[in-house]
Amino acid sequence: DAGRLDELRGLPSDGWDYSRLVRLCEELNAAWGVGSYHSVAMLVRAILDHIPPIFQQTNFAGVANNYSGAKSFKDPMRHLDGSSRAIADGHLHTQIRASEVLPNSNQVEFRSGIDALLAEIIRTA
Repeated sequence: DAGRLDELRGLPSDGWDYSRLVRLCEELNAAWGVGSYHSVAMLVRAILDHIPPIFQQTNFAGVANNYSGAKSFKDPMRHLDGSSRAIADGHLHTQIRASEVLPNSNQVEFRSGIDALLAEIIRTA
């Protein structure tokens, strides 16, 4: 969401440099816009790997399971972690086969989870 990205860009530098996160989100939007769904899956994974220190965690599973946020935050984060990681891993680590099915927009649709994650980063900044 363009508005959410503007909010992220406006965060004060409180020990975290959000410029890489903003750029990853911009690239995610660009990849989505042109139907680069392999890239979407990989960029979602990169975002999830990038942000755990903001929540005082070492990995995103820690954010999903150990962050002191509300259940309404944790449940979507568990889903985002499990489903996006499995899908990205499948596209990143599967070797060539005799028959392939390419990812489509439905498979890499993680907008609501990413938005909830960014909203929590903005809320707690």
